[in-house]
Amino acid sequence: MNFPNLKKLTLFHTSISEDVLHALLSGCHALESLYMAQVSAAGRLRVSSPTLRTIIFSHSSSEMAQLVILDAPRLVRLLLPYYYGSDRVTIRVARAPMLEILGPFIAAVSNILLFQGISPVGSANSMRTVKVLALRSSADKLHAVLNILRWFPCLERLHVTFGKHHDMDQQNEPQHDPLHPIECLETHLKKVVFKPFEGYGKQVDFARFFVLNAKVLDKIEFEAYNHYGIEMVGYEHKLLQVENRASRHARFVFKTISS
Repeated sequence: MNFPNLKKLTLFHTSISEDVLHALLSGCHALESLYMAQVSAAGRLRVSSPTLRTIIFSHSSSEMAQLVILDAPRLVRLLLPYYYGSDRVTIRVARAPMLEILGPFIAAVSNILLFQGISPVGSANSMRTVKVLALRSSADKLHAVLNILRWFPCLERLHVTFGKHHDMDQQNEPQHDPLHPIECLETHLKKVVFKPFEGYGKQVDFARFFVLNAKVLDKIEFEAYNHYGIEMVGYEHKLLQVENRASRHARFVFKTISS
């Protein structure tokens, strides 16, 4: 197979072997975008391409799936739409030195996203190239999100999509240690987006943490469903009226979204 001019490739509901996928990508000498949805393989889905800039991987079936980015020197975006989370999916990134945009994936099962040699901030292997990160999380999983942020010391934009909240469902998880600051909160994170923001206690506490600790924050954006729009003004004041804000010039923006 040889497609020297092909720039976009979509594989949808496809069963393909590891070797055939490797041969297919090797024959696409100008490929820039690869979209894989419901693709099954007997082995791993290995991706190596000197030209790819975008990979979109969607998987929500009960089958095991493993995506391995072996070598993608120009990859900028690794997008994971419609992923609902399970231990059946593993994504490994061995080499993607230009990766800037990543997600969304679920914070509570972050082991599905494994970077070769990744370790907390302070390691030369942390993902310093990633500038934009999207996560799905319940509002009571702040510490899980913070632990993930340690992987991305140069993060500039964080998008958090809240799932259903279960205030009584508290699990033991590693707590944030203020004696070991999170680098992106200290020096890089400029924008945070929360959606859908309903303003209940756990969500307010989640957002307030960033108000208090993100030192170079320019903007926090709250996206609420239409029927919460009137109540947002009250939540805005509640969030702004905190002492010792790390970034006193951060703006709060409230937007409505369709339910």
